[in-house]
Amino acid sequence: MYNVNNPSNWTWSKAFDEMNKTVNKAELEQQIMNHLSNYSGNPKWTELTKDQQEDHYEILTELL
Repeated sequence: MYNVNNPSNWTWSKAFDEMNKTVNKAELEQQIMNHLSNYSGNPKWTELTKDQQEDHYEILTELL
């Protein structure tokens, strides 16, 4: 049975758009994980209060 949502039935354009969304989400998740684990690339994160950090967790959870 034909299913328009099946990736094998997508156009090349739709397939590449879907791949770009997946890659962007994976990159965003990696950056977030780096920041949440006090990655040295973002020293400002370690300067936030616990309440501010929890606010960020909540916002990021909603985004993902």
